[in-house]
Amino acid sequence: MGAARALMLASALVAGCAGPAGGGRPDDAGLAPQADALLSEALAVQPFSGALVMMRDGRVVHAQGWGLADRGSGVPFTPETPSDGGSLAKTFTAASVWWLVHEGRLALASPVRHLVPEYPHDCVTVAHLLAHSAGLAPDYAGFDRHFHPGQARSTAALLQLAGRDAPEPAFAPGTGFAYSDLGYDALALAVERASGQPYADFVRERFFRPHGLVHSFVRPVRLADWPVPRTRGYRWRDGRWEDHDAYDDEAFVGGSNLVFSAGDLARWGQAWALGGALPAAAETPARQRPRIAGRVSALDGLHWWCDDGGTRCHFIGALNGFHALVFWDRARRESVGLVTNTELPPWTLFTLERGLVDRLAGREPPATERWAALLATRHDAADVAAAVRSTGCFRLPDGRQVTLIRDGAALQLQIDDQPPEGLEHVAGRVYRRPADESWVAMEAGSTGLGRLHLRSLYDDLTATAAAPCATGTPTGRPPA
Repeated sequence: MGAARALMLASALVAGCAGPAGGGRPDDAGLAPQADALLSEALAVQPFSGALVMMRDGRVVHAQGWGLADRGSGVPFTPETPSDGGSLAKTFTAASVWWLVHEGRLALASPVRHLVPEYPHDCVTVAHLLAHSAGLAPDYAGFDRHFHPGQARSTAALLQLAGRDAPEPAFAPGTGFAYSDLGYDALALAVERASGQPYADFVRERFFRPHGLVHSFVRPVRLADWPVPRTRGYRWRDGRWEDHDAYDDEAFVGGSNLVFSAGDLARWGQAWALGGALPAAAETPARQRPRIAGRVSALDGLHWWCDDGGTRCHFIGALNGFHALVFWDRARRESVGLVTNTELPPWTLFTLERGLVDRLAGREPPATERWAALLATRHDAADVAAAVRSTGCFRLPDGRQVTLIRDGAALQLQIDDQPPEGLEHVAGRVYRRPADESWVAMEAGSTGLGRLHLRSLYDDLTATAAAPCATGTPTGRPPA
């Protein structure tokens, strides 16, 4: 699909699929053209398909879909089209664990092997898996060689292989951080054993049905067994679309493999914005950020990234061409659900998400001109090394210190005594922090770096160069 055609389709669907705007706050009526403008800007960078739903106080204030869920069959993308949710499944798994803890059927300090004897390592607790501090294999890529085409990959089989490849955890449980999808798959098995229900039934009864997530389900092992027309993943390469799809034969669930529509994700956000996802007595301890080796994780116990006040939270799921966002704001009782099945440039996608969150709250999205210029500025590894040697320490307006740290060829950023977080170079002088899906731009000074610009889904901060500070070599990956 050409960019012009995609823009026309987006505009038509904004008008045709907008949710009820009357009877609400004065800014509701303006959401449709504002969302359309944000989408048009993103579509001008690259065509993509997806859906968006915005809610406030339990009602839809704007909804739209654009493009195609399946380009081969021409199935359109609507606000209720199911799409792969990636790691958003972890928010359901964490909530399931805390509900069972609240009911006394599961304990955070319980050794995982008491419930999941297939788990490969001793001395790992439920709390370690929740906090990604168990030292388990981070992903599944290393296991592919053990399976033949068409063979289902179950959680039990993957845990067995993880133990064969690494008989001991990567670090003493509780002393480090290693993001692990498989760890959350193991937690889903713990939920099944503690509750006596299949994971799919548990999340359906506790979360999907009570909160109206009518288009959400655990994906079937075989893609051919999909219960509805399946949304496929794509990417744009060399002027044409190519498949960038989900994988077949996946029988594991908990860290991924839940499917949601944009509407269902907005409703999941509403469940948290309105305080009804968990009993209050279960949510209060769960919202705390766990400590790992004395440092506070960026994720809370329910697997959400939140602002400092804990009232605005979000999480993202991504797999190949699929991307999904849930955002919720308890103070404003608002939520956003966004899904796409098309790989997009990361900055374009983030700018869209930040703009949508701001518009829903009645705020003007921040300017992007400085960031665009820094994205286009030449900046190579030698520039980084020289900059960090000359100016590694910065100060935020509130007095907090920001430190750039070289760890071999990698670059990390640390704010005060929080754990250092790895940075991924995007382009020019702009870096992304995968730990919380925020962004860092480096602006040159007279010598070295003069300022760091930090942008998250919630805030824009600028840190100015301070006195040079010593660079350490952090061990292990920081909390994410």
